[in-house]
Amino acid sequence: MKKQSLAVAAVLATVISAPSMAADWFVGGAVGYQQDTYKIKETEAGKTESDKAKEKDMSYQLRVGTYLNDNNRVYGTYSYNSDDFAKQQSFLASYDYLIPLDAGNKLNWFVGATAGMNHTSPDFDELSSKNTFVWGGQTGLMYKINDKLSTEIGYRYLKQDYDVSASDTDYSAKFSLNDTQQVYLGVDYRF
Repeated sequence: MKKQSLAVAAVLATVISAPSMAADWFVGGAVGYQQDTYKIKETEAGKTESDKAKEKDMSYQLRVGTYLNDNNRVYGTYSYNSDDFAKQQSFLASYDYLIPLDAGNKLNWFVGATAGMNHTSPDFDELSSKNTFVWGGQTGLMYKINDKLSTEIGYRYLKQDYDVSASDTDYSAKFSLNDTQQVYLGVDYRF
């Protein structure tokens, strides 16, 4: 828990101080492919069955942020995903360090950290919705099309600690979401 609190404090301090250091603001969106790793454990009439599933579906993202300089950016992201097991909404704060790959800074490799909250709503009536802390990182390539538009392709990994359970006299179920992986293509507009 101390690591989670420290990560949230560091991200919040960066985001709060961003407006005073900001060079360029941006808004953007992304679509991608998301894979969630679930564990399900059901017990009925004394028999226990466990299953591990990887669900894959589309992910949609909206984001707003600022470039602090040519090598640093901070941003917030709202992400939505729905698969066969659950619907997820994420509110994330992220920091990326950009490494130029050409002389004109048009092509950049980025690597960064993300922390935030995830709201998961299982598609099972017995299990309740829950908010959980998520954290992870991302990497990818960003290409600056012109002074206003840029595009990127990226990969994000999020560690999740979502666990819920339900039971009655003859039945119990436990549902866990361990991690999320995303591959996405995004477009940003600078102003």
